[in-house]
Amino acid sequence: MKIKELYEKIRDGVIVSDIDLQREIIYDTDKQRLVIDSILNDVPLPAFYLWDNNGKLEVLDGKQRIEAIKKFKENDLEYDNKIWKLTDYSVQEKFNETELSVIICRGQEELKRKIFNRINTLGVPLSPYEVLNGLYHGEYLRGLTSYVSNDKDALKVLGQNSRGKNQMRVIKYICILKEIKNLNDYVADTKDKSFADDQKLITKYFKFIREVFDDYGQLDIYFRLSIKYFKDITIWKEHKQEINIHIKRYLKSNDSKFTDKNKEIEDIIQAIVNGISVDEKRLFTIDDKRELLAQSQSENGKYQCRICKKWFYSEELQMDHKDAWSKGGRTVLSNAELLCGPCNRKKSNL
Repeated sequence: MKIKELYEKIRDGVIVSDIDLQREIIYDTDKQRLVIDSILNDVPLPAFYLWDNNGKLEVLDGKQRIEAIKKFKENDLEYDNKIWKLTDYSVQEKFNETELSVIICRGQEELKRKIFNRINTLGVPLSPYEVLNGLYHGEYLRGLTSYVSNDKDALKVLGQNSRGKNQMRVIKYICILKEIKNLNDYVADTKDKSFADDQKLITKYFKFIREVFDDYGQLDIYFRLSIKYFKDITIWKEHKQEINIHIKRYLKSNDSKFTDKNKEIEDIIQAIVNGISVDEKRLFTIDDKRELLAQSQSENGKYQCRICKKWFYSEELQMDHKDAWSKGGRTVLSNAELLCGPCNRKKSNL
């Protein structure tokens, strides 16, 4: 069953996870993100067991994975520092189209309880890395494990390891560097090769991160920035204290809840290293948007996106700076424009 169909059945009440047999949700946020990460990196999830109760599908096993999927789709869980509506369309499409193994059981109530008991008493599920290691154990993964266990930069940046979490992260980053889409295929192809070349490839970026940033809670963002701005490490190190103060201030603010952290942190750093004095007011408010809408021409209750010129309802439009905030543009109505989501994302990527 594709995730899109699974979610629609949950939303419409066809799949029901709140049944007497089920446990309370116990996955913390990190584990929920790991479910999303597994889906997007082609790491197979265990089968979902559903019980057919006169057309209603009751969840016997998979409630916590379903909760993670539901929270991500409903903008209540960040992955890669983005909620669903800020996630790139290509990622959303891959997520929606991923097929999950679903086993539907039928029979008497006693059989239902036996199946539930059997599922939940036969051991602890393997972590994504434990699955990967079981499939492709060899020289490459041995070298990777030695690296995350002994390299001073990797130890500092990755932090405490648990059941191969850090190995998975390193492989994901290597695939980003090499523009490889399927993590499993890459490990399958390299399982009997030395990890040494990939260690040389990634070490310099972890060193960059360790020397510039004070903490690593936004590691995925910092890794992408280290790739993009590796040649600028000297000037970034010169501004290290100011960079970390401003990032910490941003992450503690309400702004971080409603903005794309990837873009905002990059903008903050670029303003600092380029010596640009930015407006203390970072975001336009709801009142700002109401005022700009009142000043804008409308047709049948719709307003025009400034870039693509198509018409949208007010809630479909976003407010953005004409002159970028990170380049000194002020957060005032005279520097504001209404953009649809796709145009705003495209503009942000320029």
